[in-house]
Amino acid sequence: MQSERAQRMIRLRSSLVTGLKRLLAVKGIHFLVTRFGPERLRGFAFDEKYGQGGWNFPAAGENELAAVVDRYLGAGDLLIMGCGGASILEGLDTKGLNSVLGIDISGEAIRLADRFGSDRVSFRQTDMVKFMCPRSYDVILFSESLYYVPTARRDPLLQRLAEHLKPGGVIIATFSQAKRYRKIIRNIRRQFATIEARTFSASTRYLLVFRAPPPNPPSTGTKPTFAQHD
Repeated sequence: MQSERAQRMIRLRSSLVTGLKRLLAVKGIHFLVTRFGPERLRGFAFDEKYGQGGWNFPAAGENELAAVVDRYLGAGDLLIMGCGGASILEGLDTKGLNSVLGIDISGEAIRLADRFGSDRVSFRQTDMVKFMCPRSYDVILFSESLYYVPTARRDPLLQRLAEHLKPGGVIIATFSQAKRYRKIIRNIRRQFATIEARTFSASTRYLLVFRAPPPNPPSTGTKPTFAQHD
């Protein structure tokens, strides 16, 4: 009797979770939850999108993005923030890289990305905001993922990640709609040293490549002098 009751509770709970995930995939609700919701709900929302196959396709300009990443990466270390299914790796020779680490809040995304797993390529399910870099990187990539970071946490995250770039390393971010995300783009360009800022040649996606600005020269503590002319 008690066992049957427990089984009914398990089935009810499973049904509620399934219903909740489907609700979280609805367009307007998905937008609000993925940007402002708690971690667990955000994970559910992304899980359902990936589970439905809605995001299981290469983004426009993916080959061009892979070429940009390859140019800055060389044979170094790549960190993919919000990796999704890691389709970017289809255009990279991962055997020639030192390491690749992809992170995503969605367990379903990690399951899809794991098809690229190897001794050099690994994936981890975690929230981008909470992630702590285990090493320094040549390239840190946000492919259509930076705008999912809550506004108040975006700048501290980028500043922290910039500290984990190798000499000459860069952060690369893409935005599906430059006009829609212009505030994010403008804020990055104001705070960081911009290397590239342009629209993709084969799509309307916007590319931003940047790193921490050079440090200000130390003050000498003396006032500047000016030559006097008669």
